[in-house]
Amino acid sequence: MNSKHIIAAATLALSGAAFAGPAMTGPVNQEVWAGPTPVPMVSDTSRQVSRAEVQADWNLWQKAGLGMYQVGEGSPAADPMYQQRYAEYQRLRSGPEYLAEVRRLGGETSAVASVYESRTVPMTN
Repeated sequence: MNSKHIIAAATLALSGAAFAGPAMTGPVNQEVWAGPTPVPMVSDTSRQVSRAEVQADWNLWQKAGLGMYQVGEGSPAADPMYQQRYAEYQRLRSGPEYLAEVRRLGGETSAVASVYESRTVPMTN
């Protein structure tokens, strides 16, 4: 081993000790590695959604033609055909078609689904 190797080894040993010293003094908690624990997003109006409601939403998404779009590198939001299909999905989702699909799937109408039937929006404060 020549002097270059000895100097390099000493430098690495000292820099490794300086780097690892403060971080390796004790157990590392989650906040050090990943930040604070996420807080679940729950609001006063949160409620459980039935399986039929989720399936009805998915069926309307597919019916509007949005199932062919993949979430990936490019955003389809700039595509005019995507925007047209998304508008159709929103129309289906906010209209009587959603309630009919929930019922077709054997689900009960929740407070949210029944809004489409009565065309009244519940007051939330």
